[in-house]
Amino acid sequence: MLQSTLIGHLGADAECKNANGEEFVTFRVANTDRWTDDAGQVHESTTWVDCIINGKPKVFGYLKKGQMIYATGSVSLRVYSSAVEKCMKAGLTINVQRIELLGGKTDDVPAKLYTESEGKEVMVMKYFFAPTLQREVSDPETVVLVSKRGEKYKVDRQGWVSREKPAEG
Repeated sequence: MLQSTLIGHLGADAECKNANGEEFVTFRVANTDRWTDDAGQVHESTTWVDCIINGKPKVFGYLKKGQMIYATGSVSLRVYSSAVEKCMKAGLTINVQRIELLGGKTDDVPAKLYTESEGKEVMVMKYFFAPTLQREVSDPETVVLVSKRGEKYKVDRQGWVSREKPAEG
């Protein structure tokens, strides 16, 4: 088995799909290398990698265009004929077994929040997980975190943190 590690930015929002009753998520990751040649000219080369995750990961809601991720998984290469360019092409696909969000412009949750009731400080990891609260959450409706600016966040039973939706009306 070939294993690969990938760090890059999502080119579009991830999509949840279903085939033969099995749920999976697909997305594309871009990695751009930049270099300057001896003449001082800057060059760029972008590699796109197709990614597939079996099931729907808890971070699915955060897999948005521009989000930087770290992913590891098994690699496969496919070769196909391009009707448009009339040539052979190759594509790299990673069957992702582990994924982490590395921050970026889509960060929706601050790294430091406070319990609404007691003002107790809670550290939130970059992938929106509060491990210190994981064991304490029995009813997700009762644990509310707030930022210094007063924005509210909720914690589910597994310790995942998300922005609380404002009440409509």
